[in-house]
Amino acid sequence: MKKFYASLLSLFILVSSSQTAFKSTMQEQSEFYKQYKFTNDQSWDSLNSVTNSQKNSSKYSSACSLKKKVYGWHPYWNGSVYTAYDWTMLSDFCYFDYSVSPTTGQNTNASFAWSTSAAVTAAKANGVKIHVCASLFASHATFWATPSAQTTFINNMVSLLNSRGGNGVNIDFEGMGSADKTPFKNFMVNLKNALVAANPNYELSVALYAVDWSTSFDIPNLNPVLNNFIIMGYDYYYGGSTTAGPEAPLYNFETGYNYTLTKSVTYYLKQGVTPSKLLLGLPYYGREWQTVSNIAPAATSGTFSTTRLYNYVKNNSATYSASAKKWESNCYNPYFSYLSSGNWRQCWIDDIYSMGRKFDMVNQRGIGGIGIWALGYDNGYNDYWQLIKDKFSTCEIKPCTDSLFDMGGPTRNYYDNETYTFSIAPSSLNKVQLQFKSFTTEQGWDSLFVYNGPTTASPLMGAYTGSTTSPGTVTSTGTVITIRFKSDISTVTSGWKLIYNCVAITDIKENANENGANLFPNPTSGVFEIKTNSVADSKILIFNSIGEIVYRSVFNSEKTIDLSNLNLNSGIYFVEIIPIAIGTEGQKLVKKLVYQK
Repeated sequence: MKKFYASLLSLFILVSSSQTAFKSTMQEQSEFYKQYKFTNDQSWDSLNSVTNSQKNSSKYSSACSLKKKVYGWHPYWNGSVYTAYDWTMLSDFCYFDYSVSPTTGQNTNASFAWSTSAAVTAAKANGVKIHVCASLFASHATFWATPSAQTTFINNMVSLLNSRGGNGVNIDFEGMGSADKTPFKNFMVNLKNALVAANPNYELSVALYAVDWSTSFDIPNLNPVLNNFIIMGYDYYYGGSTTAGPEAPLYNFETGYNYTLTKSVTYYLKQGVTPSKLLLGLPYYGREWQTVSNIAPAATSGTFSTTRLYNYVKNNSATYSASAKKWESNCYNPYFSYLSSGNWRQCWIDDIYSMGRKFDMVNQRGIGGIGIWALGYDNGYNDYWQLIKDKFSTCEIKPCTDSLFDMGGPTRNYYDNETYTFSIAPSSLNKVQLQFKSFTTEQGWDSLFVYNGPTTASPLMGAYTGSTTSPGTVTSTGTVITIRFKSDISTVTSGWKLIYNCVAITDIKENANENGANLFPNPTSGVFEIKTNSVADSKILIFNSIGEIVYRSVFNSEKTIDLSNLNLNSGIYFVEIIPIAIGTEGQKLVKKLVYQK
């Protein structure tokens, strides 16, 4: 894909060396690709050097269902890369972009091909909701002052959805300020009313700024109107940054600049967004700068700054090598540092682990899901599709041990106005043990509550505040512990850090329903057959006596399993059979299996 990335390189060097105001990556790319005016996938594939070998829709098959919303923007310039999307792990497909004329409301993007796009057709055929993204990056006041332009735009959106059996409209109006707050709210109300009048099921969403510097969004009045608010959780460090840093820091990288994904989520929840409506948009790309040194943080030097897509970094492993890869523990993000023509460069981009921690935070905060900018930027790799399945689907596998922090991360303070609840429920038949490594909160005002069970209605094991009441080690009596944390409007401290582990339950019993599942032969020397009365898809987890998962799979009523090649010790194992359909999680069966080599 050399031609594609050469084009991106030219674009971003030009943008970074100019003196124009900051532009998001979405705006940069949208403005760049408009020059080509292509309207078919073949032309874009030729420009991007996409080959048939990179397109493979048959490699994904899954009995898993999403438990969170996964909303992905599909840029028209990605051509036929959509054929490699895992539609089973995508809930919403948004076609980018209808470029709004502020004077007429008409589309000014000659490449906007919603009406004929095969990607839109494929998304709909695969049961994924389809949306139109409309963008406006300047001249907002002109648009507000031209009612006829707004009316034309609204009518066009209704027509576009009607023409293809669409599901919704996403509004990406960037660069707004405080003066736009009221007219934008009024416009969104009018747009939603028109959509609902055309079809009560039509949806409306908005792309929110990672940091709403000028309070551009009237959240209390928009919340009842919109179906989703999608934080553009990227460009915290951008082409014009004087310090190289993460596009999407989970925790703050520098003490003097503490804007992060966790702070953005906290801000919009505090503003009044319903948690289930809030999605966290995450970048399938990073950014590279020329820097004055190889350490982090490092000042940027010269005019070089460019976007690096996930698959570009993966495809160029000689440059982005294991030896060049570093880990920044404050923000929980990797970066690559290497020499180019005698100058240091740093490329900050997520890997599977750091992206997984961001997904974990989405689950911990109880928000609606994620957004992806952009679909196809991982073309050729299924890492992130698998990660979505592991974190957000009915086939989720929760580890038996991990580290957890407050929203400030391992080294920084938590934030004001935080309130969240989450459960720790490893995919095992074990008790949960929390080992707090540190604990400090504002005495009497910021508190942590630990519950012995799956909800805050479960028995309270302890309420902790200040620096002298650390929870120490806490162990559940069942298989779930729930944590609730709250902070007030001022004064923050270093918070808490813990490690959780599984503790073996020695008295595990099989379900009373002996006919629910059968294992034969049992005892087994390695190969055995499992049969259930259910014809629905289920997942199988096999645990050893200390709660470690030794085998996992998906099956439908009957399956033959071979443990002989897993290098297991003889002993008692537990087979857990869990229906995959949403709403059936509590109907699991547990069977003992005796393994004798």
